[in-house]
Amino acid sequence: MSTILALDQITTRWSQIGDPLRFVMLYSQAIRAYLIALLGDGHAAEEACQEFLATFLKRGLDRAAPDRGRFRDYLKVSVRNTAISLLRRKYPQPVDPVVFEALATRDADDTWTREWQRVILEKAWRYLEAHERTAPASLYFTVLRLSVDHPEESSEQLAMQATLQTQRPINAAAFRKQLSRARMQFAQLIIAEVAQTLGNDSRFDLTEELAELGLLIYVQEYLP
Repeated sequence: MSTILALDQITTRWSQIGDPLRFVMLYSQAIRAYLIALLGDGHAAEEACQEFLATFLKRGLDRAAPDRGRFRDYLKVSVRNTAISLLRRKYPQPVDPVVFEALATRDADDTWTREWQRVILEKAWRYLEAHERTAPASLYFTVLRLSVDHPEESSEQLAMQATLQTQRPINAAAFRKQLSRARMQFAQLIIAEVAQTLGNDSRFDLTEELAELGLLIYVQEYLP
């Protein structure tokens, strides 16, 4: 089964960083959270975030290209460099290099990974929702959302909820069939998205990347 939307519509990838509006909408929250983890100061993080986004809107990401490896690593380094520049301006006297090295903490890196995972999952959910609006026969978003939100309920109970939500009759068997397809589509969206962030660097394995991002649980049975 093919993915719902064309791959060139998926935007956590090298080829899409030239679209400033999409970039800001997609990454601003993740960038802000990472800067807070780096700087430990909400005001400084907001200042650095605005500076980074303003620079991007003006000239994009310098030297960005797929052969530079994983997009999330490239973006993380760019954001971290903005934090370092901010600190240097705030403290014009020479700063011990150890201070800058301390920015690369495990907590900050974990925050960045969690935020990247959130971006990918939110995008997959949005695509399922958009697909459901344009494809009357599909209830992928509704059935998967109900299944995730009410894991303790039976397919009969979930089918009843889906019927009430959509005003379309759906029995338990039909619900299970839709749910199976929804899970496959959700997984395919995640796989396609993550694959496109790896660039042309063969050092990065798709399965390892999915595991590092905590996404393997959603897609493992659908991998080639």
